[in-house]
Amino acid sequence: MTSIEASARATGTIERAVNVLREATAIKGKVQTRGVALALWVLRGRCPDEWLVAFWEAAGSDHEIGRSQGVHAAYNGIVRQLRTSGAFSEESTRMK
Repeated sequence: MTSIEASARATGTIERAVNVLREATAIKGKVQTRGVALALWVLRGRCPDEWLVAFWEAAGSDHEIGRSQGVHAAYNGIVRQLRTSGAFSEESTRMK
């Protein structure tokens, strides 16, 4: 974000982080990438650590079924937490 308002920059950063995680849920196989790690870092303090760790562990799982279910469950938990805290709008997390 290039906004001069700190709140707008923060919201934009959160939305980008959530979009990275959303895209990671659609990828088959391991997705332990720098982008996912940075997205989880941005969301620290806004979501319970358990959700962020669950996403990271599920994303790196060798078991495709467990990975898929775990990543989606953790992603949904992260999104629910951010929505209830008012960190971003619902439109920014809609699946495309």
